[in-house]
Amino acid sequence: GYLPENNPTDAPDGYDEQSAHILTRTVGTGHLAGYCRMIFDQPRPLPITCLYPHLAAALDTPVEISRFSVRHLWRGRFHSAGLAPIFQLSQGLLLLTRQYDLKAWSCLIDHRFQQLCERFFKVDFEILGEPALYMGSPCVPCVVKLSESIRNNIRNPRFEDVWSEHGLDDWARDFDVK
Repeated sequence: GYLPENNPTDAPDGYDEQSAHILTRTVGTGHLAGYCRMIFDQPRPLPITCLYPHLAAALDTPVEISRFSVRHLWRGRFHSAGLAPIFQLSQGLLLLTRQYDLKAWSCLIDHRFQQLCERFFKVDFEILGEPALYMGSPCVPCVVKLSESIRNNIRNPRFEDVWSEHGLDDWARDFDVK
């Protein structure tokens, strides 16, 4: 999604306390450029299982990626000096993934953004249902298979800075076993 200009995130909810929050700011001005959170499945169940109760048994992940959004001015800007916000947010999620030794993420994602991520970023989604309208957009419930997604991107030049910064390159290479 895109962050509204006057409100950087949605209002706090009951999941904020069981979440890790990631935000990125622009160099120089320090303005908010992007935000997301990783919701853990305790003490409350993941939001996706509340919206789709039949998925509770199908999900084999203790986290849900939520509120992944950047400021509108970054729309379509994947190449820039330094890391674009979408890559910075991805890097933050990968750092948390390594820290918590996660194998997959669940998410309810805008169907168009999911298709873009598959094409442009080679993210491996397992779609768990048909698109349904959620907050005004057609969204799909899915699981991101991290081993395949990392394998698909380990040699992607767009991700060189993502892997090399914070020592993610060694960790990511562990997934590059064919």
